[in-house]
Amino acid sequence: MIRLIANGNSVFIYGDPIRVKKVRSSVEPIMKFRPKGFEYSEKYKSGEWDGTISLYKKFTNSFPRGFLNEVFTILELSEIEYEFIDGTQLGKFLPVEVGPLPMTLRPYQSYAVEQAINMKRGVICLPTGTGKTLCAAEIIRRLGLTTVVYVHKLELLHQWTDTLAGLFNMPKTEIGMVGNGVVILKPITIAMVQTVGRLPSALFTDFGVTIFDETHHVAADSVYEISSESKSPYLFGLSATPYRADGKDKMIAGGVGDFIVNYGLTEMIDKGYLAKPSVTIYKTVPQSYPRWMKFADVYRDYIVDNAHRNNLVSGIVKYYADRGMTVYVHVKQVRHGEVLHRLIPDAMWIHGKHNTITRQTAIHKFSKEGGVLISTLLGEGVDVPGMDVLVLACGGLSEVFVRQLIGRVLRITVDKKKVVIVDFDDMARHLADHAQERERIYRSEKAFEVRII
Repeated sequence: MIRLIANGNSVFIYGDPIRVKKVRSSVEPIMKFRPKGFEYSEKYKSGEWDGTISLYKKFTNSFPRGFLNEVFTILELSEIEYEFIDGTQLGKFLPVEVGPLPMTLRPYQSYAVEQAINMKRGVICLPTGTGKTLCAAEIIRRLGLTTVVYVHKLELLHQWTDTLAGLFNMPKTEIGMVGNGVVILKPITIAMVQTVGRLPSALFTDFGVTIFDETHHVAADSVYEISSESKSPYLFGLSATPYRADGKDKMIAGGVGDFIVNYGLTEMIDKGYLAKPSVTIYKTVPQSYPRWMKFADVYRDYIVDNAHRNNLVSGIVKYYADRGMTVYVHVKQVRHGEVLHRLIPDAMWIHGKHNTITRQTAIHKFSKEGGVLISTLLGEGVDVPGMDVLVLACGGLSEVFVRQLIGRVLRITVDKKKVVIVDFDDMARHLADHAQERERIYRSEKAFEVRII
């Protein structure tokens, strides 16, 4: 018989060496992956490395605890007898008491919370705008244990602090903070993701619940490293999409665990929790570039400095704004935003280099009064409520990022049941592939209405 003995976030395999070897050959494949861009590695090119990373440790015959359920399934299907022993020594965690939330959870949120508490670890995958933070808050309330929430952006650190303080009806000073040179530990603490060595050791030993926000964006290596060190009996990830752009999904699975729930955009739209989008893709003028030209140069010439394309963007924005619709224009580069702002002078223009007060003031004004906002902020995970129209003026973008952007405009309100997404069929090297990929994403969602002009 094989024995699986868990110690913290690692599971060790013991037994007859021949059987252990058989188990390893059966389970290791689910723990292997090839990261995006592996083919450009010098070791891969020279044949020293096949491009594969394995999270199975052969020297100790151990694997990350996040794979445990999959390993159980493989052993049972292979009819290999096993015994599981949880040898983890759990610490004593301080209780946390917060009052009931000021709103009732939706059925899918209640289900996600129940499943999370029962499973103790895993990823809650809900589209942007469907209440992942609310689920996390209810988990914190129900479990009543010290909690650390990891975020990957300073803006998100403040956003989480404001949201939890509001939901729990407590002063913001009662929420701890680790990041931006500040270390204040409280029973509920929001921390910036950093290397383990730079984080206070108490975050790994004194918190009963560990939550990673936006596991589809945060550095997978950091999630894996932090989760490996954590002594929390409850370990959760929050994600807007079931996959990552860098191909390191296995590191999230190993560090945090299986999906607790995994709901898609169309499912949430059909149930009336998200607004129904109409996607219009505008064709642009084709432009050829030499093969040696770098992507950054193509992007600058075809996207940022392209007068015809920028005039098309500004004309579309003015069309919707003149009809009283609230329009958000997303750009990736500050220079592009400045170009569009000159074409649309009545628009508000903010980006990551503006101070927090300026950004928050503009976002508040946009959400209350409407108008046009040109910004890079959606790309930084910042909530920008109140959009009727999302104009993707930036081109490019990964599938994970596109789905997150889409989710942010689909938040439903009393006055908003439908939204408009505007995109562009860029016809230049590299950018054409990106445009086709975005169109594929739109058409993959049955609830989306897609047209090309």
